[in-house]
Amino acid sequence: MLRYVAPSLLVLIAACASGPEPVPAEEIAGVTDDGVVFRFASPELAATVLTAEDEYTAVLQPREIAIKALDASVTDWGGLAEKYEADLRAWTEADKEALRASIAAVLPKVNEIDQWLPDEILLTYNGIGVEGGLPHTRGNLITFGAGTDLEDGEGLRALFLHELHHVMSRANWDRRDDYFALLSFEPCAFDEPAGLEVLRLTNPDAPLYEHYMPVPVEGADGVIPYLFTSRAYDGTGTLGDYFGFGLLPVSADGGACIAEASDPSGLLQPGQSPEFLAKLGGNTGYIIHPEETLADNFVHWGLDRQGLPTPELPERVGAFWTEAK
Repeated sequence: MLRYVAPSLLVLIAACASGPEPVPAEEIAGVTDDGVVFRFASPELAATVLTAEDEYTAVLQPREIAIKALDASVTDWGGLAEKYEADLRAWTEADKEALRASIAAVLPKVNEIDQWLPDEILLTYNGIGVEGGLPHTRGNLITFGAGTDLEDGEGLRALFLHELHHVMSRANWDRRDDYFALLSFEPCAFDEPAGLEVLRLTNPDAPLYEHYMPVPVEGADGVIPYLFTSRAYDGTGTLGDYFGFGLLPVSADGGACIAEASDPSGLLQPGQSPEFLAKLGGNTGYIIHPEETLADNFVHWGLDRQGLPTPELPERVGAFWTEAK
């Protein structure tokens, strides 16, 4: 079966002409039925992914870079990459065992979707200097931030599934139009207005705006959920203190989305569009991007959660990923 092959795995293959070196047992966090390996990455290995240029780094703006670096003098990717590399941590044995237990608990569900996963998924841990210590993904890497409670239980299992969803979605980019349609989003080519672009706050798990939701909006055809920096870095707080969010009204024209606001003052609050909230299903408050809303519904499916406002949505998410290639 052909698979997406992660950059880190290519490095291993290139280092050994006779084939990739086997992953040491102490670095294995779990293995699926189809042979997907979850691997505890050293800081050095994790850095090869976190400091690489990709679709995330291509859209970063100077203002948000300073916020993410917690340093007003850092305004380019090179400087931020240095901060990231310096803040990666080695795994403790206790944290490894907790994550192994959580992965083992959800592995039966993961086995149902492992055909869509990269061959190897790296796991790392970082301090507050990487994305404010928030867990996130890049490439085939899941990074657990400084604020993560690394104790086996539903919280860690849910976090693992949420981040795994992002790795899977990224590895199957060509399925996103059909996938986001589960939430009534439609594809469109979007050119950010300069007044918003310089203020953007880029989510590494969903860095691009390529879909909008058709809903009734005065003077527009729909909305794009949009993240922005609420202020320039002022030497206080961490990344989460600078979050701004709203719904950007857009007009659809021949496959393109045209912004009907040029700065954050023109964004709507989610409550101003009941239709937007209704189409998201109400199973999560994480509505900043269809990728994040679907990730939480993937968690609901993976943990067999009951009593949700829209129980059929996790079922549709699960069906989407369990279908054969």
